[in-house]
Amino acid sequence: MHLYERIFEDLRRAVDEGDIGPGERLPSIREVAERYDCNKLTAGRAFELLARSGRIENRVGAGSFARAAPAPDSGKADFSTARLSESFFPYEEAGGVLAGLLASERGRLFSAPESRGEPRLIDALSRRFRLPADSILVTGGGQQGLDLVRRLFAGRAGSWAVVEEPSYPGALSTFKPRQALAFGDEGPDPESLGAAFEGAPASSRFFYTVPQIHNPTGLAHSLEVRRAIAKAAETHDFTIVEDDYLSEFVESPLPRYVDLAPDRTLWIKSLSKTLAPGIRIGVLAASPARLSAIVKLRDEVDQGPSTWLQLFAAGILESGLYERHLARVGAVADRRRGELVDMIGALSGLRIAGGLKGYNLWVEAPETRSAGPHPWAEGWRFGRGEATRRCFRLSLMGMGEEDWPEAKESLRTRLVAAFGRD
Repeated sequence: MHLYERIFEDLRRAVDEGDIGPGERLPSIREVAERYDCNKLTAGRAFELLARSGRIENRVGAGSFARAAPAPDSGKADFSTARLSESFFPYEEAGGVLAGLLASERGRLFSAPESRGEPRLIDALSRRFRLPADSILVTGGGQQGLDLVRRLFAGRAGSWAVVEEPSYPGALSTFKPRQALAFGDEGPDPESLGAAFEGAPASSRFFYTVPQIHNPTGLAHSLEVRRAIAKAAETHDFTIVEDDYLSEFVESPLPRYVDLAPDRTLWIKSLSKTLAPGIRIGVLAASPARLSAIVKLRDEVDQGPSTWLQLFAAGILESGLYERHLARVGAVADRRRGELVDMIGALSGLRIAGGLKGYNLWVEAPETRSAGPHPWAEGWRFGRGEATRRCFRLSLMGMGEEDWPEAKESLRTRLVAAFGRD
């Protein structure tokens, strides 16, 4: 695969999965060229492909902006994008929340946002996610949080990021990690972290991890691994960047890194993953001293989500609607996952290689397969290791209930064509 194709795939995924929401500005061609260590012509070819695919529009003098992701063709069964279909959003109940805000808040809905975020939303987030209110910054989605991390650690020689293998594609394209540690059954090996940061300037070291319902595998770090990594962060002087992907679907969550090592952890969350792609609300939590520097970085380019959207999200959290919505979405995900597990079990050479929680299934395949493109996310998007490239991710919540039966049957046909039956 040519580099411009890899850049296109990374940016396409960011738009399709809602990491760059409709109307949001993409990084410039110059910024992308710097991130991928290539010339602007190579980056420009990727942007040309994005424009041809209808995912971006170019505005003279302003840059490139994301359009709404093209609707999946249910006949082709798009299981490649790990997003929650907007069809699951509780429109009627949320309409009542919004109407109440319009009646009670009026002009304040459209005032300029507060520096760290709307206090009412910060309070609701603090209570829901068990975080000190003075540690919270409201961001425009999780991807903005990742970019702030990149900028925070970017020294003269760039950041020194270590990630898991496999890892979230948005983090791989943003951080350009120096090293990847295999994600075992209980998480990465804590003892390998010291060697991974050997020779790195202290100010540039961080370890990016998705320790609960890991994307793409669905696995989790054990308590023993969490404690050991928290201790290693102190011993080897690095920061833990904890991406809280879908912990809401864990009944008895283990202590987080932000709980075990609060001064060494940056905690990132996106409500876009659990509410709807267009709810561009993210959270970045850090120690107050560190948060001050991050707020300054954010204010250089953005004021954060609009006040009305922040108050709307606060109302959803305060009213109990968020919890009811999660219960409905979780029940659908459990049912769909069970159906796909049964489907995969009937095919030769395939096995589930990860956990059974969240929106995704991580499937190990034989090395031989039919020619693509496929309606799933190929393993190369998630890392360079041979074991990673033998796998693929099936994302099961990107389509509405009315499309699910046809999409599921289409997927079965494509899997049979690629791998055959027992």
